[in-house]
Amino acid sequence: MEINAFEAHVFAKMAMPSCKPDACRSSCLPYPKSDELDGFAGVDNCISTVDKVVHVPTKTPDNKPLETISFYDDHYLECQRAFEKASPWTPDLNKWIHTHLGSRVLEKLDSTLPEGGQLKLLGIGSGEGEVEYNLITRLLSKYPTIHNTVVDPSQTQLDLYKDLIKEKAPELDGVQYDWHAKTLAQYRHSSEESGDRTKFHFISALFCLYYEADLYSSLEYLLSRLEPGGVLLAAMETDRCDVMKIEERFQFGADSDDVPLYCFTDMTAHFEKRGVPFAVLNQPDDQRDFDVTAIFDESSREGALLLDFISSVANFRQVAPPGLLADFLSYVRSLATLREGRVLLFYDTDYVLASKPKFKNHFV
Repeated sequence: MEINAFEAHVFAKMAMPSCKPDACRSSCLPYPKSDELDGFAGVDNCISTVDKVVHVPTKTPDNKPLETISFYDDHYLECQRAFEKASPWTPDLNKWIHTHLGSRVLEKLDSTLPEGGQLKLLGIGSGEGEVEYNLITRLLSKYPTIHNTVVDPSQTQLDLYKDLIKEKAPELDGVQYDWHAKTLAQYRHSSEESGDRTKFHFISALFCLYYEADLYSSLEYLLSRLEPGGVLLAAMETDRCDVMKIEERFQFGADSDDVPLYCFTDMTAHFEKRGVPFAVLNQPDDQRDFDVTAIFDESSREGALLLDFISSVANFRQVAPPGLLADFLSYVRSLATLREGRVLLFYDTDYVLASKPKFKNHFV
């Protein structure tokens, strides 16, 4: 089989031996912060997926801080678009969410509404609304009137969500919305300040709980906002996910003692400890390839956006010290698979459905 010069270069780099473990750190279950969680189930069973944590500089060569892409709505959206383009299975995933995931939510949801009653939804980190749209259209098959409370800190993404609603209006007949341009912590604070104790039949928090300083407190809060018979749907990258391994190794601008990195196992271990009934749904096997070939092309705009997406640092190729950039790319290569001239990372996520039983005192 003939390969071109670029493929030969990438293959040679990937064949280099990876670093030997010398300061292993588990990719999941950081030590809990409160006494309530002492002895957290599963802490001793964590799987180490990272051979060495790199204590990276938090400043650029000209002494400016490395800035996260989340500071810039427009740039973050560009990075998200680049990820979707590099993950061509995204449309299939949306179909899976509507058919399989939506059906499982309906199976678990144990809510009998009074005549004319609304199914109450809370979306945390709703983004542009594509995932919620696929879930809501499935829920409408059983519950014809829905009220959806949407919480996301990005006004840009909320505006895109509103555009989607206008575009899909015939399919969303019977759905009402209210909007909160806030983080979960801000929404929680404002609800407590105003005395808002609204309970929800279904809460979704997909790929957003990474940003919570205390995951366990956030999960308890969301469970407390469920109606009896309600369901919480949450999703995160797993400890098998290459992007999670990269985040663990290169903790840009983070003090690892104060800002733990969470993965999917943290959520399920917490539910097990609390006796919360839950079911795990795995991302389809054919929807895990993340094509990062472009990041090795210095002239590629798509590659630059993907670098920012993976590192979570804005303009990473331009601002990272040369040695750090080289180490970063080398580590990506060590994780990647070369297939038909493409450099692929394993992007693995799981979903969990946690249920609140109808009888009292099972959990708060």
